[in-house]
Amino acid sequence: MSNGPYGQLACGCGTVTLLVCGAPLGHARDAEDELVGLWPEEAIQLGQGADELEVVPDARGLAAWQCRRCGEHLLHADEEAGVTVLAGSAEEDDEAGLALTTSQQRRLVALGYRVDAGP
Repeated sequence: MSNGPYGQLACGCGTVTLLVCGAPLGHARDAEDELVGLWPEEAIQLGQGADELEVVPDARGLAAWQCRRCGEHLLHADEEAGVTVLAGSAEEDDEAGLALTTSQQRRLVALGYRVDAGP
């Protein structure tokens, strides 16, 4: 794990938690116009609840990490872009700039995200 900044996310029932280390690559808006944080895959670690975590495909074809108990999706991962999408993770990282590559931006746009140039 990194010695840098980190955050913790939990599902609604608290069974599964994720640790997020470092800074996001940028921000985007999803299909519901909600602000989401875009993180490198290596920034995400499982904190607890491995037995209750399942990975299922979502409507976009991304891998959704979901709690088996409450059904909440904690993140959506796109292996092709090497990016994970975390809902609600953008509030605390307002100073993050855009560090996505052009190919990552194109892939996210193709998946229906609107990539923000800044926070």
